[in-house]
Amino acid sequence: MEIRQLRALQAIADTGSFWEAADLLGLTQSALSHQVRQLEEELGETLLVRARPRVYPTPAGSVVLEAGGRISLEIRSLEQRFALSRHGAVVGTLRIAATPMSFTYLLGNLCEAFRSQFPQVELVFTATESAEQAVRRVLSGASDIAFGPLTGQHESLNEVALASVEHAFIVRSGHPLAGVGRVTPDQLRQFPIALFQPKSGTRPMTDAIFEGEGSPPVLTESNDAQFIKRMVSISDASALMVAFAVDEAEPALSWLRLEGPPLVADVGLIHKKSVHMNALELFKGLCLDLRGPRPAQVLVGDEPGSLLLKRRP
Repeated sequence: MEIRQLRALQAIADTGSFWEAADLLGLTQSALSHQVRQLEEELGETLLVRARPRVYPTPAGSVVLEAGGRISLEIRSLEQRFALSRHGAVVGTLRIAATPMSFTYLLGNLCEAFRSQFPQVELVFTATESAEQAVRRVLSGASDIAFGPLTGQHESLNEVALASVEHAFIVRSGHPLAGVGRVTPDQLRQFPIALFQPKSGTRPMTDAIFEGEGSPPVLTESNDAQFIKRMVSISDASALMVAFAVDEAEPALSWLRLEGPPLVADVGLIHKKSVHMNALELFKGLCLDLRGPRPAQVLVGDEPGSLLLKRRP
């Protein structure tokens, strides 16, 4: 029995899919299946029910997963116990998962500040297609910490709020709605919309806004914020965007707030409650110090990029 086999089994149980688990672990689906088959043959038990739409563990598989979880925690605990150099400085590795947009506009600055203070700690970055995928990596043990929206959906995870971020629609400066300030969903339905991929970026919030009455015609779908902004700037489409992703130096774009309460979401760090790591605690401490006494308020029109490196009043 090997640790990699237990991690493969855990990833499949977490995702409910051989394909998603293989993608999460950076393996081919055949290699992942081979690892699980070897484990099943060694133990003489079927560990997974290969059903649709989700794969799930058999009773024997649940026993192995429980034991594997304890083993993984012991290994991580040993790694962190000895993750000190002879001079007492923290060393080791911290694995961080987030979307490219998070890395580009917010998290990258925090990581840069951390590396300047703790150069002995190696930071390993994984860019994910969605914030949900980053959280799944933490749940499976493939990453130590994720950055993204805080949902409170997993009791096993600890969430650290760093900012409360406003969301609003963007349109090109010459758009018929530009300058209106506040709009209704019905007004937006008269024009195309550029969307993030399902479960990515601002897509969940956009879907909720247009639920029931129908969505505007879709111009394009992408997980690339820069691409979406460019498509908006050369068309009559709108797009829901986070406040920190648009710079005042982009005069081709105008903000449109939705009528009613502001669209706000908390973002921050996410990690397992059961994992205790020196490097992780140092990273959290630095982020909280840079954040200030309470989460930053990131509103439309604020300077993007370095917001979390400023103490907010």
